[in-house]
Amino acid sequence: MVEVTLPDGRKIECDPATTTPYSVARSISKGLASRVVVALVNGQLSAINKPIKDISSLTLLDFDNDDAKRCFWWTTSIIMARSALIHFGEGAIVTAHTSTLTNNALHDGCHIDMYLPADRTINEADIKSIHTIMSKLIQSDKPFTTRQLTIQEALNMFKDNIYYTQQLNTMMEDGKKHEYVNVVDFDGFVTLDVGLPTMPSSGHIKAFDLVRNSSVVGTIPTMASLQRLVGVSFPDKEQMTAWKDLQHQAAQLDHRHIGRDQQLFFFHPYSPGSCFFLPLGTRIYNRLHSFLRSEYRKRGYEEVITPNIYSQRLWETSGHWQNYKDNMFSFQCDHTNYSLKPMNCPGHCLMFSHRARSYKELPLRIADFGVLHRNETHGSLTGLTRVRRFQQDDAHIFCTTAQIRSEIKACLDFMQHVYGIFGFTFSLELSTRPTPFLGDVAVWDAAEQSLESVLNEFSPGAWRMNPGDGAFYGPKIDIHIKDANGKSHQCATIQLDFQLPIRFKLEYASEQGVAERPVMVHRAIFGSTERMMAILIEHTKGKWPFWISPRQVFVASVTSGPYDQYAQTVRDRLFDAGYHVDIDVSDKTIKKKLRDAITDRYNYMIVIGKEEQDNQTISIRHRDTSEQKTLTIDQFLIELKHQTDNYL
Repeated sequence: MVEVTLPDGRKIECDPATTTPYSVARSISKGLASRVVVALVNGQLSAINKPIKDISSLTLLDFDNDDAKRCFWWTTSIIMARSALIHFGEGAIVTAHTSTLTNNALHDGCHIDMYLPADRTINEADIKSIHTIMSKLIQSDKPFTTRQLTIQEALNMFKDNIYYTQQLNTMMEDGKKHEYVNVVDFDGFVTLDVGLPTMPSSGHIKAFDLVRNSSVVGTIPTMASLQRLVGVSFPDKEQMTAWKDLQHQAAQLDHRHIGRDQQLFFFHPYSPGSCFFLPLGTRIYNRLHSFLRSEYRKRGYEEVITPNIYSQRLWETSGHWQNYKDNMFSFQCDHTNYSLKPMNCPGHCLMFSHRARSYKELPLRIADFGVLHRNETHGSLTGLTRVRRFQQDDAHIFCTTAQIRSEIKACLDFMQHVYGIFGFTFSLELSTRPTPFLGDVAVWDAAEQSLESVLNEFSPGAWRMNPGDGAFYGPKIDIHIKDANGKSHQCATIQLDFQLPIRFKLEYASEQGVAERPVMVHRAIFGSTERMMAILIEHTKGKWPFWISPRQVFVASVTSGPYDQYAQTVRDRLFDAGYHVDIDVSDKTIKKKLRDAITDRYNYMIVIGKEEQDNQTISIRHRDTSEQKTLTIDQFLIELKHQTDNYL
């Protein structure tokens, strides 16, 4: 017998020959057994049908747990892959299949990528057929089995799948660390194990749907054009119904639809992933930047402008060429390789090192709104949230080791102030050393300890560790915001970097006249302005707060003719004060004018008639109320200044 300890401290004596996490759950209650998806056995994820052979701690996880969702959707992706291969037949190759968990329920689920010969694409008939095959495989409750192979045995098994053989060859290069590999078998379809347990059998999938398809760019030139099929699944039909309701609500709030309706921006196939901001959208974009510029002035940042194009030698020095070149747009000029910059940090290192520096200049806080380009795959481009051309509220702080705590704390305070203005709540996580990484383990450990100390001071007990998800050059604090719709987004980041100062040989003269190495802090609050704008569109549902609104005031005459001149005077006074004001003195009825203004989401609507003209006043109605009030122009300007100064 073995002893199993549950999270509440209860201990259960079990027979190692027959005990599994599922059998333990069933011994507690049938309801628990029906909900459990995966288990933690001694802190490690385990399938619910895997025997418990030793004394163990056991935690049973249902679908509400993120790890359980990953395992459930990983299982579904295998069923999708098998069904797609049955449908497309000979010549089709599954290049990848995986679960997707983004903290955004609209994008969660799973997907498969496939190579189809003769440039074939997936159409509606294909999706319907794959759906039917999946239904049959799920109803038949077929089992999943896992077995271990040597790398060579796996290479022989996957000899016709160039993507899998590429992964296996990479494992072989790592030496003895990867002598063996696990594979998962489902209905004759064998795939590489990714370290996530599967459900015992396909019948555990109680509801699923195939939601969209697209073309994506593969990593192998001979199979560069891949087809992606995205699905979602749940352990009960009620959750599927709730998900579909959420999809319907999200469609009404999608920033792409609101952006189109409010004439803020558009995309064109001639420049995929690069946004065309129309005048109204540009007003919001510029206001976001001017807001940050005002904060930079208060907080000791200096704004700089840096080149867009750099030689490959810069990226080799920084380490980006070795770790990031596939995500960069590169070209040749004058027999030299160049790239459009995907980030500003190497350029800021050049700026720091272009002359001798003294400790008296530190901390040196450099801010840059420069245009960045990243070669995102075509299939991943999604409105403003995933683009190829964008601007970041990018800043880098060069400081001494003794200044790290105060600078990180100041960055967190800055972030908290900005998100408070927008009405976001947020959570914090510390992302630690990934694989691969640059530098020494000891340096990484020191950096991680510095960030952990600051987090414990800033938000004790309210942050979590995210092992292995740091940048390749240093650990980072990732901030996840939650908007008014309950959606979570990762925007802000604060990264501590000991590596780039070493690689660029950055130095400053200490108080004793000795050359010292500065520490570099990477800091962004919006992330990309494009992504933040998308989040704000959905957060506000297109009803912009006055201070950032592209349509602030609408002036309308009761009738065309006698009041036009005074209406124009009102408009000019407000416009000259710096506000976005439009006027309508046409012969449309006043009801029609106001109805159009309400549709266009103006914050204030001003009506000018005989009484207003005679008394030199204005009749005002706010967007969010039906009440009207009468003020002088000067009184109204005081109200608008209060709205602007307080970010209302």
